[in-house]
Amino acid sequence: MSPRRPVAACLLSVLALGAAGCTSSGAGDAAPTPGGTPATTSSTRPAGCSGDAAPSFSGPALPYGAAATTGKDGALQVQVGAPTVSAAPAGRDGMQVVQVPVTTSVRTNGTFAIDSGQFVLTGADGKLCAAPAVNPLSDGFAALTVDEKQQGKGAVAFLVPEGLPVGTLRVRYLSAPSAGSAAAEWRTGAAAPSSSAAGTGCDGPTTTLRAKDAASYGSSVTVGDDTVSASVRAGKPARRAFTPGPTQPNDVDAVDVKLHMTAKGAPAYVDRGSYLLVDDKGRTCRSSTLGSQGETLTSALVQPGKSGDYTIVFWVPKGRPVGGLTLLQLDKPGGSTVAAAWHGSDRLAPLG
Repeated sequence: MSPRRPVAACLLSVLALGAAGCTSSGAGDAAPTPGGTPATTSSTRPAGCSGDAAPSFSGPALPYGAAATTGKDGALQVQVGAPTVSAAPAGRDGMQVVQVPVTTSVRTNGTFAIDSGQFVLTGADGKLCAAPAVNPLSDGFAALTVDEKQQGKGAVAFLVPEGLPVGTLRVRYLSAPSAGSAAAEWRTGAAAPSSSAAGTGCDGPTTTLRAKDAASYGSSVTVGDDTVSASVRAGKPARRAFTPGPTQPNDVDAVDVKLHMTAKGAPAYVDRGSYLLVDDKGRTCRSSTLGSQGETLTSALVQPGKSGDYTIVFWVPKGRPVGGLTLLQLDKPGGSTVAAAWHGSDRLAPLG
């Protein structure tokens, strides 16, 4: 009689389910649709990762592909791409490897190490996705070392339940692997940063120093009298790209000004600290007290009847147009009196 028991159980199922059909599938499987395809239910799709709560983040999130400025004085730039499912083996049933491409670079100066543990992946519920003990990706990394000349690129790996939509995942960047809060977050649908943030002109402090009568670039200005004097000719400011190096930030272009100086009656002293470059809004163009790449003047003494040629260098943020530049020569390094000035109305466009 025992062979008849499964049939009876099947008949009872038919009655209870309203002729839903009798199948040999397990109790946990989804019921078939009229077309014969198993239906997807919320119980078969993972809700998210199951780790601890992710480090907190406050502030506007970035869309994938956008760059975040972070670190002390904005020294670093971190760019994160959208998470994608990798073909690399997860090593755990029911899990898949999700890869996140990252690019890091130095905006200012210095050498930095970025640990893979500074990137975390979280679901919309704020729970962390686990990272494999060993990154299985071909471009995986434990740490990236970056400086003014070299950016870092690689991919971070995470373990995510199979079937979890990667579009719901968020990436957060931490200032240190153990940080309790994140410095930046990327997620699908975040608003892009404003394109107007670049601004125009120089980005140094505004100065109240003004020139009463400024000469045109290329003209000579004489300071002194008929017996003892110094004559200075300032060339037109010229913009150029820096070669990445430790003497200037990575996010600026160079503006060169060439000086030609002659002395009469007595030696003439010339000092780099006596010159300021100011844009048409009164903002100074930054420079280095230690000398930038291509600069040839720190201080010099020009003998009577002799001349000297020098190049002084200022900084303009990359991507910013700048115009109406005025070169101020002060009465002494760091002085508050303008002894001579040169001005031009030319606009220096961003480099292509």
